[in-house]
Amino acid sequence: MSDDNLAIAERFYVALESDDVDATLALCGDRVEVVYPGAGHLPYGGRWSGHDGVVSFLTTHDAAEEILEFEVASMVADGETVAAFGTFRGRARPSGGEWSTRFVHRLTISGALLRRWEAYFDTAAAVVAHSGGGSAD
Repeated sequence: MSDDNLAIAERFYVALESDDVDATLALCGDRVEVVYPGAGHLPYGGRWSGHDGVVSFLTTHDAAEEILEFEVASMVADGETVAAFGTFRGRARPSGGEWSTRFVHRLTISGALLRRWEAYFDTAAAVVAHSGGGSAD
C-alpha cells in the first residue's frame, strides 16, 4: 500500500507542477481537504474542502503568489500517510516580496485517492512577504 501511495503522491505533484487541474482533481476524493497555515494572514491560508475547495485554493494561491521554485526532494510513506519534504521560493504578487522556506506536506491517501493535503512551512516568512515587508528567508 505504501508504494502505491507514493506513486499516487508522485502523480499528484506532477499534476500540480504542470498546472493540470483536471489531473489533480482526478487524484482527489470528493471530500478532500486542503489545510494550509496562515488563516487570516495569507490569502490561501485555512481549510478548503471538496473538489470546489481544491480549485478555489489553487486559484487563490496562484493569484497571491508566483512560484519561483518548487522542489519535492524526498517522500516517505507509512500506511495512508505520505510525507513530502521540499523547498519553495515564491513572490507575493501584490507586494512583490520574495520568500523561501523548506516545507513538509502530509498527504493522506486511501482508496487510491488523496483525502487530505496538509502543509507545514515558515508561515512567518510568507506573512512578511505578503505584507510588503520585503524578502524573507
